[in-house]
Order: sequence, then structure tokens, then C-alpha cells
Amino acid sequence: MSPVRRRRLRRLAALAGGFVTVALLWWVWHWQFDNALREARRHADTRLALYTSSLEGALQRFAYLPDLLARQPLIRSALGRQPQDTLTAAMVRRINENLARVAASSGAEAIYLMNARGLTVAASNAAREDSFVGHRYDYRPYFRQAMRGGQGEFFAVGSTTGRPGYFVSAPVTAGDVASRGVPAAPPRGVVAVKVSLESLQADWRQAGEKVLLSDAHGVVILSSRADWRYRHMDELDGGALREIRAQRQFNGTDLRALGERLGDGSLLIDGNGVGERFFIATADSGASGLGWRMHYLVPVRPLYASARNAVLVAGALCLALLLLGLWLRERQQRLWLREREARLMRDANERLESRVEARTRELESAQAELVQAGKLAALGTMAAGIAHELNQPLAGIRTYAASGARLLERGRQQSAQDNFQRIQALSERLATLIRQLKLFARKGGAREPIDLRARLDFVLELLEERIARQAVEVELDLPESAQPVWVAGDTVRIEQLLTNLLRNALDALREVTAPRLTVSVALNEARVVLTVSDNGSGIDEALIEQLFDPFFTTKEVGDGLGLGLFIAYGIVQDLDGRIRAENRPGAQGGADFIVELPRAVETRRRQPREEDSVT
Repeated sequence: MSPVRRRRLRRLAALAGGFVTVALLWWVWHWQFDNALREARRHADTRLALYTSSLEGALQRFAYLPDLLARQPLIRSALGRQPQDTLTAAMVRRINENLARVAASSGAEAIYLMNARGLTVAASNAAREDSFVGHRYDYRPYFRQAMRGGQGEFFAVGSTTGRPGYFVSAPVTAGDVASRGVPAAPPRGVVAVKVSLESLQADWRQAGEKVLLSDAHGVVILSSRADWRYRHMDELDGGALREIRAQRQFNGTDLRALGERLGDGSLLIDGNGVGERFFIATADSGASGLGWRMHYLVPVRPLYASARNAVLVAGALCLALLLLGLWLRERQQRLWLREREARLMRDANERLESRVEARTRELESAQAELVQAGKLAALGTMAAGIAHELNQPLAGIRTYAASGARLLERGRQQSAQDNFQRIQALSERLATLIRQLKLFARKGGAREPIDLRARLDFVLELLEERIARQAVEVELDLPESAQPVWVAGDTVRIEQLLTNLLRNALDALREVTAPRLTVSVALNEARVVLTVSDNGSGIDEALIEQLFDPFFTTKEVGDGLGLGLFIAYGIVQDLDGRIRAENRPGAQGGADFIVELPRAVETRRRQPREEDSVT
């Protein structure tokens, strides 16, 4: 097959696959939407049955009450054949109290008695400011229905209180039974009970569902949404509006449309500038022929969301299948390329083998040269370290020799003899230092308890001339007790450590106006903490990590090899201790070198002789 034809077939396959995918997604959307709508309608029917049952129960609870009250002798006597003005105040008060007790026990909002002209003569709320007594309600349908001898029912907004309610009424007759051929006497008045349905509406609102109750004209009288109340669901004709105004059913409230009916029967309700669409499930309330209808509103948006999610899942599956196909195709191409690359690599490896052999011979020659250079560098480092170590005792010998010569000139032979003895001890120490060089080639020699206080005194005496020459104020902060401070180590390395730290501090105090050197020793359970502090210029924070590296120094060229702190670090590590450097806080400046050494377990040993010590 030619490449051109292959490309055409691929395009046709891609177009066919796209068409099938779109058709599949369209079918999935409608299938999921229809299923979600059927499920929502089943749920709506179930909830409508529940809400309708609760409404009928609330209405039937008071259906018997007006007729029961109309049969009471006290009520009948109040509407006898005598004129109304013959009622005594005591009788009216008794009727009001009776109606108030019945209203309180039954839960009715108000119970009132009207004469044949619709004038209220007694009421349960007679003692309140919004009393019904003295008001006429002959225009209400429930009054007219009762005067025709039947039970009256009506929902309206109270013209006196302004509160909506359900009104149920019964006629008050004289009690005479109609005989054959003689009609019964017309009713003398009407007993009406007003029931508040606000608690029922509050229960709907608390359930969080969209529930409506409309009257025979399609006006919403109860709603789970307060802003939907007293709005008509369908168009109101002129006759319905005239009837509502004549009955004063909604007390002059402006009746506006709840929403717009769409072609599919759904209702579009505009709320706060955002339209929301609902499907409506409706059921008759069964409220004694009032024509009330219960409505359950099913939001369309969740149905669309369900269909959208199904489309997304189906699209994701289609995409996954597409990616799987592309991956399989790519995998096949990668296998072919891998085999091709393997053949190329084999050829390249064969060519490289000969080059590697030649390079290996060259590298072996270069490695031998590098090893020789490393040996020479190590020898140079060792020579510099030995020179540094031997320079300190030699400096002490020169100091004691010069001092002894001056003492001989002054005739102080005893003092000169002491200096010569120290020179002899230092000379012996040179040999000891050379032997101690072996210690740096292994992890450490024998350890014994060393008095840190005595070694510090000796090193300070050794450096006394330089301290005096630099006019350095030395401050010692040692434990108050005169007892020795024992550390685990050996005399040579402890003195070497102290000498290097103190010399480093004296170097830092060369340019200071009022130099001060502080040496403090603190004890804890397992360690001795030695701190050497100066008030010099401090250490650059960027250089602190390099202080203990070999051959690192901040001094001028020729003024040190950078081995003092390196040797001190090695001694501390060899003695299982720790050493660190840090700048002193505050405005005083300077640096602290903190050394932690293990305390000696055994404290009984001979005090080292003065001539056994050296800088």
C-alpha cells in the first residue's frame, strides 16, 4: 500500500471514530438525563404523598371543632330570637372566655362567633388589640357557605390581623329538627375557627425542598420559599382577579407570576437576576373540594449535572481507549526502533573497544604519575606540620635562653639556673614531640587522667612574655575549688591543644585597643567544657566551616601555615571530644572556641613535673 493511500485511510478512520464518539456521547447524555428525571419524579411523588398527608392531617384536626362549638347551648343562647342588643356583658364575657379556652387547648389561632349579618359578637381574642369583635366578615366565602347550611372552608390573609390562615366554619342553628313538609329554620349565625399553617410551612422550609401549595386559582398560598408566596403559577383571568378582590383573600397583595412556563412543561423562575428551571410534580391535596394542589419542584440543574458527569465519564473512557491505542502503536514503533538501535550499538561497541584499550593504557600511565605526585604532596604536608610542631618548643628555648643571659648579667644565678633547667626540659620535649608524631598516624595512644588546670597554668606561663608584649588582659573563669580538673588524654596533646587555641586568640588580638582573653572551664557529668574567648574582630560567617581545614589561614602570607587549628581539631577528635567556633553575641564582638573533652574516670595519678611540660 502506498504512503498516500495509507494516509487517506488514517484520515477516514479518524473521522469515523470521531463521528461514533460524538454519537455515543449524545446517546449517553440523553440516557442519563432520562434516568435521572424518572428517578427525580419517583422521589417527587413519594414526597408529595408525604406532604399531602401532613396537610390533610393538619386540616382535619380542626374540621370537627366549629360544628361542635355551634351545638353548645351557650353559643345558641347568644344568637337567640331576641335582638342582639339584649345580650348582657356577663354573657358575652362568658362566651369569650369559653372560646379562649377552646382555642388554647386546640391550638387554633382564633375562634369567633358571628351573627346572621356577619358581625362578630364574641371572639377568643376579644381581650387583644387585634380583636375580631365588632368586625364584619359577611364577604368571606366561609361565612356564606355556613349561612347556606354547610361547612365553610377558605384560606385568606386576615383583614384585621394581616396574618394568613385557614378558616373553617359551621352554622349556628336554633336546634329545631325539620319536620315533614316544614323546612328547618335558617342559621342564626356562624362559628369560625382560624388555623395558622405557618408551622407546616416552616417544616417544609427546614427540609430544604421546593414545595408549594396553590389554591383553586393557582395562587401560591404556602411555600418553602417565602419570596414565592402569593404568586400565581398560571395566568389569572379577569374573573378570577375580581373574585379574589371581592373576597379580600390576599388583602390587596400584588399578585405576580411565579415564573415562565416553557414548552416542555418546566417552569423558569427568576430569582435575584438568575433564572432557575424546575420540573413540576403535582398532586391534589384532597382538602374537601377546595381545589388546592400540592406541587413539588424538581431542579433541572442537578439533572443536567448528572448527564454532564456521565458524558465526562464516557468521554474519559473514550479518551483512555484512544490513548491505549496510541500507546500500543507507539510501543510497537519503540520496539522496532529498539531493535534498530541495538544493531547500531553493537557496531559502535565493537569500534569503541579498540579505543578503550588504548585509553586504558594511557590512563594507567597517568595514574602512576598522579600517585607519585600525591606521595610528594603528602610528604610536603607532613614536613610543614613537623616544622610547625618543632617551632613552638624552639621559640620557648630562645625565650628562656635570652632571659637566662640577662639574669646572669645581673648576677641572679639561681633564676638563670631555673631557666636553663627549663631549656633542658624543652630540649627533651623535642624528642618526645617527634615520637608523638606517630600518634597522628593512628587513632590515638594510651590515655590517662590529666589535670587541665595545671596544664593551662603552664601554657599561660610559657606565653607570658607575648601576653605582656601585647598588653593582653587575661581573665580565668575556673571552678572555685582548688581541686584538679581531670580530663582523659595525655600531657603532650593537651598542652598542644591549649597552646594552639591561646596562640590563635593572641593572633586575633594584635590590632585591638584593649585586648582581653578569657579562658573558662565548666564541668558536667561526663565532660569538661573549655571555652577560649577574645574580643577581637570575630570570624567571617562564611569562613567558620573552613577554620579547621588544613592549610587554611586568614593571616598574611608568611605569617602562618594554617595548621594550628587543624592540629587542634585532630587532637580533640582523637580524644573523643568536640570542638566548634562561633562569634560572640552582642556589641563586644570577638570569637569563642569551645572544646568538650571527656572527664577522666580515674583521678589518682602523679602530678606531671614542670620540666615534663612544653608549649
